[in-house]
Amino acid sequence: MRRPNGCRGFTFVEILIALTLLAVVAVPLMQVFSVAVEQVAYADDLRTALDLAREEVEKVKNLALTESQLKALGNAISSPIRLNQRVWYAVRVVDPVASPLEIQVYVFRERLTDPPIVSLATIVSK
Repeated sequence: MRRPNGCRGFTFVEILIALTLLAVVAVPLMQVFSVAVEQVAYADDLRTALDLAREEVEKVKNLALTESQLKALGNAISSPIRLNQRVWYAVRVVDPVASPLEIQVYVFRERLTDPPIVSLATIVSK
């Protein structure tokens, strides 16, 4: 189809088709990007929780206490730890019946009523 002189450019229909094609391609890419950002944030939280749990286990090991002394110390909840713009809690649970002594560490994000992000266990035999 021939256009008269001086009428250069795209027609309205051509622009609508181009925008539709762009939307068909861009929407799924934006969804993939959104999921990727969420997964990176979750992995960062998981790494932080695991580091806190390991630190709590190391504290128990470095105390150099006997099994009976650790049993006497019992369970403990750490004071709130502020990392990565969140509040974390580490909870140490001593199983007084287990032999050798088993100590579990649970790490919670924001509230102690939510399920723990990470749990880690260690055995103490002294």
